[in-house]
Order: sequence, then C-alpha cells, then structure tokens
Amino acid sequence: MSESQEAVEDLAAEYRAILVKMHAQRIENGGEPRAWNRLVNRMQAVHLKLRTTQAGRDAITSFISDENPTVRSWSAVNALGWAEGVARAELEREAHAGELMGFGAEITLREFDAGRLNTTWVPNGH
Repeated sequence: MSESQEAVEDLAAEYRAILVKMHAQRIENGGEPRAWNRLVNRMQAVHLKLRTTQAGRDAITSFISDENPTVRSWSAVNALGWAEGVARAELEREAHAGELMGFGAEITLREFDAGRLNTTWVPNGH
C-alpha cells in the first residue's frame, strides 16, 4: 500500500469516527450544540482534505451506504458535487422518511438545486 493510499485510509477513518461522534451529539439524542459545532468543524477540515483526491472522494462516497445515519447523511451531502446520483438518492430517501434528518435532507437538496449549497467552506482555525 502506498503512503498516499494509507494517508487517505487514515483520513477516511478519522472522518467516519468524527461523524459517529456527531451522531451521539444530535439534538434528538440529547446532544450539546457547542460540542456538535466543534465536531462539524473537525469533520469539515478532514472532508476538505479527503475531497482533494479521487481516492478521498471515493472514500466519502462509500460512506453513503454506512450503517450509521449521520455518516450516511453527511457523506451524501459532501458527495453531491461529484456523485450526485447516489448522493441524491440517499438524501431523497431521508427526506421521504420524515423526522428531523429528513427535513435536513430536504433543505440540502433545495439549496443544492438552487446552486446555493457550499460544501467547501473552511472552518474557523483551519
């Protein structure tokens, strides 16, 4: 395994681990908004590194089928720019399922379709 492939695998594992922690901090799970925001910033910093290579984008896309709903949802959002078909299918499934995640998926798709979704924002301090 090459050093760059190993780096992508390490980043992908970190990305997923952060999303799993985010799942525990969801408001419907009794999470704390401040902790959630810190995790979102960490996830975004890793996401920005991953998306710079095809292997990194493939890793994010692969998480759209993850067992954890937060991992699936955020990966779908992040992959809309390069894997719209599979990402949109997951977000539409979430939107039809209802609940809070469904509402988020609905808003995401509306913003993406209007050209207003920015998944390349840089978190503070990164």
